Order: sequence, then C-alpha cells, then structure tokens
Amino acid sequence: MNELQISQREMRLAETVSRQLTSSLARRKLNPAFSDFYITRLAGLTPLIAVLNTAQLGDHSAYVSADLLHQLSTDLGGLPVYLSNHSGIRYVVLLSPLPKLPRKIELPADAPRGKLALGVRFSGEAVLLNWETFLHLAVLGATGSGKSVFLQSLALQAIRDGMRLLLSDIDQTTFGMLENAPALAAPIATTPQEALGLVEQALAECDRRAGLFKSLPEHPQKLSEYNALAVKAGKDALPRWLVVLDEASSVLSALGGAKGAMGQALATLGWRGRKFGLHFVFAAQEFTKDIVGPVRDQVGLTLCFRVRNGLMAERMGCKGAERIPETRPGLAISDRFGPLQTYFVEPSALGARQSLLPTLDDFERGLFTRALAETAGRLSIPLLVGWGQRERAARQLLEAWELRGWVLRDPQRDNARYITPKLADLLSNRPTGQTPSNPAE
Repeated sequence: MNELQISQREMRLAETVSRQLTSSLARRKLNPAFSDFYITRLAGLTPLIAVLNTAQLGDHSAYVSADLLHQLSTDLGGLPVYLSNHSGIRYVVLLSPLPKLPRKIELPADAPRGKLALGVRFSGEAVLLNWETFLHLAVLGATGSGKSVFLQSLALQAIRDGMRLLLSDIDQTTFGMLENAPALAAPIATTPQEALGLVEQALAECDRRAGLFKSLPEHPQKLSEYNALAVKAGKDALPRWLVVLDEASSVLSALGGAKGAMGQALATLGWRGRKFGLHFVFAAQEFTKDIVGPVRDQVGLTLCFRVRNGLMAERMGCKGAERIPETRPGLAISDRFGPLQTYFVEPSALGARQSLLPTLDDFERGLFTRALAETAGRLSIPLLVGWGQRERAARQLLEAWELRGWVLRDPQRDNARYITPKLADLLSNRPTGQTPSNPAE
C-alpha cells in the first residue's frame, strides 16, 4: 500500500483510534487481544481494520454484538464502526468522510435473474442478494421515506423471476396497481385478519412442499435441490413465493402482538419458509418495543429508511436512520451493508403487463426464435453447442429455462426439450430495455 495515498490527518487519527479501541474493550472487561491494525484505501474510502486474535477471546458473542459496536462508535466520537467476521473478528472504522450517493437510481433493466437488487453503496457497488440464500427482510420507514417504492421494487423483481406473491396492504397505498397481477397467489389483504390468512396460506404451502420433498427418494434439503430433481423426473418445478406485509406493526398489534396469532404464525414461517422457497418482508413505519426483539430474531437483513425513533433504529442495527433528511427518499441504512441508495421504480411500471412478465434478454430471444424457426421449438445441449455455446453454458441455460418453465421434456417426442406455451406467450410480448447477456462469452 502506498502510504502517500493516506493523508497525515488520517494516519494520526488511525493511531488515536487504535489506542481508544484497546482501552474501550478493556473498560468493558473484554480482552483487547488485537493482533494487527492496518489502514487502507478502498473505493475512495479510508478504513482502519482492527484484527482480533480470536484464539485468545473465549466466547465471541460479546465482541460481535450490535450494542458493543454502538458503544465503540460512541467512544470514538461517532466514527462509524462496522463488523467484518468472514474470517475471524475485525472492526472496521471509517476514517474518511462518506462520499455522497446519487439521489435517485433507477432499477437496472438488466438486473440479473435469480438475484434481488437492493441498491447502491457509497463505493458504487450494487447490492445483489441471491434468492437462494436470501433470509427474511425487515423494512422500516416513515411516510415519504421511500419505503413503499422499495417494496414495489421487490415485488416487480419477484414477478420478473417467476415468483408468486402474497401481499398485505392495509392502507391500500402500496400495491394497488398489482390488484389483478397474475403472480398473486391470493387477493391483496387489506385487513389484519386477511393478512393473517395470507401467512396461514404460506404455512399451508410449506406443508404441501414438505410432502413433495418427502416424496423424492433423494430427500432434498432446499428448493433448488428439489426443483433439479423434479425436473429430471418430469415433474413441475416449484416457484419461490414472496410474502410482503406492509404496515405489519399495526397488523401485529391488532392481532395480539408478538405472542398473538400473527406473531406465532410469522415465527413459524421464519424458520420453515426459507427451506421451501418462501420469503417474507416485514415492513412498518416503526416497531413497538415488544415487537423489535421477535422481528430482529426472524430476519436476516434490516433496512431502515428515514425513521422518527432513533433508539428503535439503533436496536435494529441501523443507527443514524433518524438523521436521514426528508429530502432524501430512497436513502436507507442497513445492518449489513451500511448506507445505500435503494433502487427506484415508477409505480406505473407495476401496472404495465409487460413489466409483470418474467423477462428474457435479446440473446435468449434470439436462441428461442431460431429454435422455433429451425427445429420446431426443440432445444438440446448439442444444438446449442452447434450454435456457438460452450457445453457447460448450454447445460446451464437449459437447466435455468426448465426451472422457469420455459422449456420442458416431451415424453411423446423422445423426451426432448421443447419450448412451452408459457415461453411462447412471453416471446409475443416483447419487453424493452433488456441488455443481451451471452453466457458463452
């Protein structure tokens, strides 16, 4: 690392922070067993990395708690302190001022399938989550903070990935444009009791899928494993489901709080849903004290837009969300990625039929059009290889298309793969703005 890239101010600050971190842990009767401190430059930022020797710590839980990170930040005069525990335990202290994020970032038309695009970090890096590993999500935000637009973005991406939706919209202001969307597994809930019905429907779907998983001799442990086995056996693949509860805090309060019927149902869905491909988003303007703990225990990611209650944001791991200005809708703080500008979608996009169809890019469209013209819709690995794809890429394409229901094996035609009516309908309704993506490149 070229030290000339680090300012003298930052070097002096790093020395001070290193001493303060050591004394802060010692005052709390924690072992300040730091094995290394180093300062670096990353995407225009200057973080200090403080590495703990985990072999000398004993129980690690006290060193990685959100409360301790907050206390360390307070001791350091408000400098942001983040945790990196991918390899050991490291505290990351940001020494340089945060750059400014754009005020508005459109959801990319070519956002990769199978991933959930959340937004952009200060570094310019896009935050993308795999549906496969996506845990449940808590979203907080006051009126006008951008929470509703973010929820609409989630719904739009889920639809484009061929998922089914269960939506609760008590105020009837977030999902009205999706009222007749084919992806809905049930009508949009507008009362607390209807919202409870959606969660119970999701749990019933978990029961159904548990039976399907059990019926396969290979005993799949997650949805992707089941779908791969089901497709090989000539069975239908199962789509993922997204359950979104807007104004969920009001719903919970109306139905007995965290220990009531809805609280218990959500807790069950929390631990059962992910295995079977059901994910839920718990959104509200604020959480009451009795709800914060149970919600935090069930979700893998919390995203706070502008909120009124700073203590609540801190308890959810999103310290500073109360300081987001009203002039910055869409700006949020997450407990995993720090600040990010979430992607924006026009509400009208959710009402357009083409926007509500799973999307294919121009590269895929070219392959399908050629198959219809030259092979009556038949597709195979040798055929795709002959058209310029590598064998591995050809296999990946066919497997992905089968899982999306775009091609299926036809027992009456030598069990070969053929384009389905679902894909034929999609080909006749051409979405715009897609970027070609050739996996063979």
